[in-house]
Amino acid sequence: MKQNIIPVESIKERDIDIILLEELSTDISFCKWFTSQLLLPRLTLIDIALRSISDFGLGETDLFFSYFSGDHKIFILIENKLDANFQKEQFNRYQSRAQQYINNNVCDDAYCVLIAPKDYCKNQNEFEKYLTYEDIAIKLEKKGTKRSLFKSKLFQIGVEKLRRGYQPINSIPVQNFWLLYWGFKEKFYPNFYMKKPTIVPHNSDWPMLFDGELPKIVFYHKLAQGNVDATFNEFDKEAEFNIKNILPEWIKFQKHNKAFSLRIFVEKTDRFSSFNSQLNSVKNGLDEMYKLRNWILVNKKFF
Repeated sequence: MKQNIIPVESIKERDIDIILLEELSTDISFCKWFTSQLLLPRLTLIDIALRSISDFGLGETDLFFSYFSGDHKIFILIENKLDANFQKEQFNRYQSRAQQYINNNVCDDAYCVLIAPKDYCKNQNEFEKYLTYEDIAIKLEKKGTKRSLFKSKLFQIGVEKLRRGYQPINSIPVQNFWLLYWGFKEKFYPNFYMKKPTIVPHNSDWPMLFDGELPKIVFYHKLAQGNVDATFNEFDKEAEFNIKNILPEWIKFQKHNKAFSLRIFVEKTDRFSSFNSQLNSVKNGLDEMYKLRNWILVNKKFF
């Protein structure tokens, strides 16, 4: 029999759930890698891993992982997405559950994490902490056992399934907001380039802007969170170190999995409400983004 025959024709989210559940329950080296990739507190002891947990009447957590970092108890609430769209307010329910755990004093910190194929992670705008199927597949492949190689192949099949079948669903109200936002930016902030919105899913909350003078930096207006980010991609540790040393107080540094951002807090904006009634908050965000962009241009000799 040929060795390159795939073990299954398709895979579902629950299959990925079970693989992750086993790894998080039994392999401390995987768990340490998992938490370090997400830039979470250092894992010293595994507590428990569970699947399909519902608490507080706030919906379901796909995977729940608890561990200790020294004497601190850490909860991770994991949403696994293969090819389905987010449900309405799904991320907000995850955040609410995480905050309830902290408020009830059952953990010291709680984090919401997305596990999904890379294309899905890059095209969502809510989970800042995520780990891709591709990264997990590589990690499992490096173990080198027949068991881990088999699991790695299943993750790769999941990635291919997304590429073949994922179709984002357009939200007319959110699309209308984005189109008005785009038009406003085109008229008053022409230095920034933004692709004209076409299909805009319900959860799309981070307009993405670019500047021709800063090709490796992506600007995000994170509407509901109330901040604007300049995300630096493909910059080395030296650039990161230099930037940290010259940051003024009004800019905050935010580390991501494989990048970092410079952040300014701005007024929050609701993509579901009237655009015209929120012109001031939209303008505030874009003004602060322009201010951030100018600071980067002045100081780019340092990185």
